[in-house]
Amino acid sequence: MSVMEDIIQNLPLAVLVFDHQGKFIYGNDAACRLFNLNPHQAYGETCSQLLPDLPNILYPNNQVGSSECCLKDLASGKICYNRRGQKLFCRSLPLPGDPSGQYRQLLLVEDMHDHCNLAGRVLEEERLIGVTEISNTLAHKLNQYLQVIMGYVSLLTLELTPEHPCYSYLNKILEQLENIRLTTHKLSNIHHYAVIERPDGRRMFDLDEATAEGTSLHLR
Repeated sequence: MSVMEDIIQNLPLAVLVFDHQGKFIYGNDAACRLFNLNPHQAYGETCSQLLPDLPNILYPNNQVGSSECCLKDLASGKICYNRRGQKLFCRSLPLPGDPSGQYRQLLLVEDMHDHCNLAGRVLEEERLIGVTEISNTLAHKLNQYLQVIMGYVSLLTLELTPEHPCYSYLNKILEQLENIRLTTHKLSNIHHYAVIERPDGRRMFDLDEATAEGTSLHLR
């Protein structure tokens, strides 16, 4: 196996190689899985056989193109389907360095389902970065204010006896300040992005879920 074939074989992206006549000669593991190919049985198939709707997508006016033309016209990339109905993004490019001097073509194929999942994960990660930056800032500011308020309320409780009518009120204030402190602690410990739908249709960040144990990003 050549260095080029070794690199292609281990790529996570599906790669198919076609000869100068547009016939399949090689596919890496990812391509064989995506197209359910036995490389030996598929040898000699055209890209139109592997992607049955490709001619109609490239030539909607019933213009018939050869397999070689189909591959060259995929240089800008097209969305099409394989024989199992999977939605794929396909793009071709020439393969340099053919010892025989014949023109060969690479077909790079990406499963659109995987692509959408990846895009979704990237978007969630970007959202999470924004949320954590804001929450860390809020937690820092609120903790500064809380320390001052809790300090003064604690001083007031020292001035009063438990029998004083204001003593229980101050303790209630301290309890609520402690709840706020725990909430700011959560703001500093967001693990993942989570949104909850309210009955009125509004979407709110779910702080309890976002600070639960785990690292998966999800939308509720």
